[in-house]
Parts: sequence; C-alpha cells; structure tokens
Amino acid sequence: MRFSVSVLALLVASAAHADDIITRADIAEATVYMGIAEVNRAASVTVPAGTHRLIVALPDALNAEVPHFSSNADVIFGPPSLVRGIPISEGALDTAEQAAARAAVEAAEDSVQTAQDRIALADATIRAATLQLAYLEALARGGEDGADLPDELSDLTAQIGAIGTETVRVAEALQAAQIARRELTDALEGRQIELNAAQQALSALRPFGTMVNGLAVEVIATADTEVDFVLEHRMGDVGWAPVYEMHLDSDSGALSIDRFIAFGVGTVELWRDVAVTFSAADPFRAHEPSRLYPRPARIEEPRPPAPSPTLRSVTEESDALAGLTQTLMEPVIIAEDTVDFAMLGLNVSYSYNRPVSIGTSGETLLPLDGLDFDAELAKRAVPRQDDTAFLMAEIENDSGEPILPGEVIFFRDGGPIAEGYVEMIPAGATEEFAFGQVDHIRLEWQDLSLDEGDRGVFVQSNTQDRRIRFSVENTSDQVEEVHVLYATPFAEQEDLDVEVTLSLAPTEEDYDDLRGVMAWDITLQPGETQEIEMEVSLDWPDGQVLTWRP
Repeated sequence: MRFSVSVLALLVASAAHADDIITRADIAEATVYMGIAEVNRAASVTVPAGTHRLIVALPDALNAEVPHFSSNADVIFGPPSLVRGIPISEGALDTAEQAAARAAVEAAEDSVQTAQDRIALADATIRAATLQLAYLEALARGGEDGADLPDELSDLTAQIGAIGTETVRVAEALQAAQIARRELTDALEGRQIELNAAQQALSALRPFGTMVNGLAVEVIATADTEVDFVLEHRMGDVGWAPVYEMHLDSDSGALSIDRFIAFGVGTVELWRDVAVTFSAADPFRAHEPSRLYPRPARIEEPRPPAPSPTLRSVTEESDALAGLTQTLMEPVIIAEDTVDFAMLGLNVSYSYNRPVSIGTSGETLLPLDGLDFDAELAKRAVPRQDDTAFLMAEIENDSGEPILPGEVIFFRDGGPIAEGYVEMIPAGATEEFAFGQVDHIRLEWQDLSLDEGDRGVFVQSNTQDRRIRFSVENTSDQVEEVHVLYATPFAEQEDLDVEVTLSLAPTEEDYDDLRGVMAWDITLQPGETQEIEMEVSLDWPDGQVLTWRP
C-alpha cells in the first residue's frame, strides 16, 4: 500500500493521541526455506473512526524482520515499529484452546481450594473433639477441676456412667474426624496433581502473560471499520530438510523411496494449523556474478627484505585485524497427495496440503510421498578391502523431479540395515546405492610373495617382484553373478617400469574411468570359488624410493 510523505507525517504526529487496539495475529501461511521462513499472519479488528495504534502481540517480536501490514479495508497503515512491555489483562489474548486450558486450571484451583476448606473443617472438628475429651478426662480425674462427688450412691453411679458414655462417644467422633481428614488429604493430593497437569497443559500452549511485546502500526479510518489485515514478515530459526527411507526388495529389484520432511522451529511460538510451503530455494544465494576488473602485468624494482616484526607492530596488526573482523561480522539488513510439487529452475517447492502444527518440542516429521523405481542389482566384491561382497542397486531418476540431499535409512527385504546420506540426484540422472553385505559371497586376499620360503619378497635397491592372489567364494546353493574390482599398480613416471600379469583377463579396464582399476564379471556356481592371481614387477632408478603397496 503506497501513501504520501505528508500522510506518514500525520500518522507520526498523532501517535500521542492514538487509542491502542491490542490483538493477536497467529501464523496462517508460511513459506519455509532451509533456514528462514516468510510468514503471513491474519486477524480481524474493529477500528473506530480516527487515528489509532494497532498493536499485534507476538510471542517472539524480536524475530519478526521486515514487517509489512496490508488490508483491503479502507484504512491507511503507517510504518510498523517494535513495542515492548504492553500491559494486558490475564487471558485477554487467549485462543479458544488456551481459554479452555485456562478454565481447566481455574476449575482445578477451585477444586484444590474446596479440598483445603474441607480439611480445615475436619481440623476444627478434631480440635473440638480433642477439647471435649480433655474436659471429660479432667472431670474423671476429680480434684480441683474435677466433678464434685454426689452424696447419693445412685447419683454417683449415674454420674460415672454418663462420663464414661460421653468419653466413648467423643473418642469415636475424634477417630472418625481423623479418618475423614486422611481421606480428605488423599483427595487433596489428587486435586493438586490435576492442578499441576492443567497448569502444564496451559503452559504447553504458551499463552501470553500480562505484559507483551509486539509490532505497532498507526492506522487511520474514516469511519468505524471492520479491518481484516495481514501482517507479513520474515523470521529466522526455522527450517526443514528432506528425510528418506529406502526399501529394496532384493528378489524383484523394486526400490521404493518414502520421503518425509523434518520440520523444526526454534522460536517460542507454537505453530497451529498453518498452510506451509517448503522451498529448497536459498533467499541469500548470490544473484549476480563476481565483478571483473582489468589485471595488467607490471614490473617493479625488487623490494627490500621486510624487517623482523616487533612486539608493538604485532600488537597493532592484531588490533587492526580485530577491528576488520568486527566490521565483517556486523549484520546486514536485507530490505499421498500431501503436497503439490513445483519446480522453477533450481527452486523446488512442496505445498503441503494439510495444515501443519508443531508441539512444544519444536520438531515434527511430516510424510511427503513415495517414489518407486526398478533398480538394477549387482553384487560388488572388493577383495583387497572387504571380506564379503555388497549388494548394489542402481536407479534412473525418472520421477521428473530432483531428489534433494538428505538423511536416509536403508531397508533391505523389510529390515533396516544402515543409515546414510543421499546427495542431490537430478531428474534423469542415475544413482547407485549400497544395501549391505552379501554374507554368502566371501572374499580372501593373500600376498603370496611372503609364502615362498627362503626367497621371500624379492626386493633390491631398485626392483621389486610381488605375487598376489584374491578369491571369491559362493557358499550359497544358488548361482551368483559377482562384479569384482581390483586396483592394479600403474606408472605415471617414465623412469618407473611396472609390469602386471593377471591370471584371468578382466572384463573391463580402467573401470568407471579410474586408471588401473580392473573389473571382472564372474559367474559362480553353488559352492564354487574363483581365484585370480596378479604378478607385479617394478623397476626404478637407483637412489629413488618406491611408495607403492600391494
């Protein structure tokens, strides 16, 4: 909404005469990025004709950046400002849920007070019975405070009987009062537990207290107006991240990816039924290329050697560096059908189709959707490093959208096997995942050069001969196809000669563009073991040192 400088001046000048309209505006919509969120708060207030100050109480007002008020009503808003310590009556800004929780607290407090009052009456009854019993005992003892003995024996008998009967009655009444008090005390403990629970429930909803902070804006209305307004602002300490579960069926090769959104809010405000869009865009990402300046070549006279630093020069340099660091650190203010997927360039967003709420923990895990792929399975063996082969699954991301980086839990045939992290998988790209060990495909590696008796490893000052054997064994009762990888030595220096002889020719050399890495596609029958031997001869000039290890 645009307005002239003169109108703004009028708004500021009339601030001292404005009536305060205090309200709350909860988050209705939000676009959440990886570290911040842009939120819209909506509320409705009645604004009388004239100039007033609208105060929107916020649980975390200091976290509201770049605020902006707007409305379709016939009113004019001034510039918003931060206000602190605005007094309100207790419960004045409660939501319906908070009001119900506060009423439950008040009812529990009344119940505790009633129980305490009953205990006080029981205490009074006990004191009265105790006094009566003490008086009867004094009468029975006789003496100065005791009862006078009657002259007639019949009267004495009657008097003694009356004292005894009354003593029994009062003692029974005292005992009954004490029992009743114990029961009332137990009841009070239950009421206090209920009160504590009610207070905790109210506290968990984080209602406003009797002093609030917020954003204030001057508003001018030409007549009494019902104003539906929106407060937009940016807030930090909010973010989300993709989380995945990958489920592989090792028989069919079906790979399903269940996607979730880990949503976290570090502010004191609770999010209740908010329409949220999760965006992978980075609002602070560089939007322009670096500036390029001419770089002419120059020559100059040699500079004299720099003097050794003194304690004073070091101190001055440290102070200057500290000042520069402080300057750099100063903040810069920058003026299941659960989602609808959108992708604009590199910006991926998910509009969650259900209202989102976050409890007091500040974290929630939201189900997103699932992706299904037909994976190409392979059993990969690396005999030099591993004892068993591993099951690998390769997919092509034909989902039409990128799979964003995130934490992942791997499942194979229904059971969890590992946790890991998946990098960005662009649409149309292929990616390979590991799904754990294949225990029935065993690997062995041996340096046969160490098993040749007195000869040992043949090493001179400039030559070395080694013989290596590695094997792959299938202990299952099924035929297995195994992809074996081994890194053979090679030379990049003309003076180093390397000769490698393999007992079995590899299926592929320089596998995956890795020089010297050989690959074998081996078919193993049940119980079969396949061995491959490698002989290596190395020769280099005298005075040089070999850094290779088999």
